[in-house]
This record gives sequence, structure tokens and C-alpha cells, in this order.
Amino acid sequence: MTQWKRAMIAVTLAAAFAAMTACAATPAAEESVSQTAPASSAVQSESSAATEEESTSAAQGDETETTNIGSFTTQTLDGETVDETIFSGHTLTVVNVWATFCGWCVDEMPILSALNEEYAEKGVQVVGVVNDTITADGEEDPEQVALAKDIVAQGNATYTQLKLSDDLIQLGFASLPAVPATFFFDGDGNMVGQGFLGAKNEEQWRETFDTYLKMAEEQMGESAA
Repeated sequence: MTQWKRAMIAVTLAAAFAAMTACAATPAAEESVSQTAPASSAVQSESSAATEEESTSAAQGDETETTNIGSFTTQTLDGETVDETIFSGHTLTVVNVWATFCGWCVDEMPILSALNEEYAEKGVQVVGVVNDTITADGEEDPEQVALAKDIVAQGNATYTQLKLSDDLIQLGFASLPAVPATFFFDGDGNMVGQGFLGAKNEEQWRETFDTYLKMAEEQMGESAA
């Protein structure tokens, strides 16, 4: 439970930091995040230019301590059970949190799918987490799950897609300031750098993959030493 609390704090603070940075630096007219549903979270609006700054900030995060996500269980949109071993065998896992109403989230799915395939041989995987498949009472909404499946199919998102579970809710994935939100984990489930809010174009995503992959390699090398 201590690991869960630390991970929840790390995820929430990283997202909040990104939101505050973007709001302070960006005109509201250039939005690259979407307002979350009432059952999920409160929201801010940010731009793609700001998210590029956030990526740079994330890469310069605290390298002296790592936060492990700890144990969790959830399911894919197709009902397959998944736990923390999803990180095993991968140098870097890119966790992209999205919502069914978020146009920016859907627009970047083909990019993430292409990069998921391209970077697979480098030990990178993309995992999506749709965070509006639950009701205000915390119950799964079958209609939202069905909608999420349709969006994934239409967006050609070929990477793994997870639903919220009690564990992921406790970790803070249902209470992010905005979507899309992205976080990074190494093969041991340790967070890599800081998360950020906002969508990216292909060039920005490629740069992000390269930056965080290098960080993950260094982080895992240090832990193995």
C-alpha cells in the first residue's frame, strides 16, 4: 500500500505540474487536451507547444529516486486480465491515458500505433488506458466500454488498451487534470521521468520516445549495477 500511495502521488503531481506549466505559458485558444467527463476528472486546457516544453521538463526530472507503480490488476477492453507484469520484458512502456470524448486523443492513436510497431525491437511498448469507462459511482459502464472499442477500431489503435479498475483508480488514473496524459515506466514498473499532458505530432512523439527510452535504459542500468 505504501508503494501505491507513492505512485499515486507521483502520477498526480506530475500531471498537475504539467497542467500548471501549460496554463501559465499558453494561450487558451490553442488546445491539445480535452475536458474530462464529470465521472472522471476536472480539466485545464493546454497547447501542443506547451506539451513540448513539458517533455523537456520531464526529461530533466528528479533522477535520484524512482517510484514503483506496485501491484495492480485490471482488464483490457476485450476482458483479458492484466497486472504489473505487463512492464516485464520491455525497456520502456508508454502509458497513454485517454477518454472517449477527446478528439486529440483519437487523432494521435495512429501515430502511437505506428511508433509502437517501429520501436518494438528497441524494447518499447505503448499501452492505452481509457479513463471514462466508469460511472460516478465507480461502476463499469458497458456503453462506454463499447464506445471505447469502436473508437479504438476506427483509430487503428493496435496497441494494448486497458480499462480502469479499482487499483488504477487508487493510483490516480481516474483523477487526472486533463487528457491525453502520458506516463513512462521501465521494465520493473518504475516511473521514468515525469508525465505530461497534451497531444503531440509524429515528430514530437518520436523525439519523446527517444528521450525516454534513453532515460529508461540508464535507469535500469543503474538499478542492475
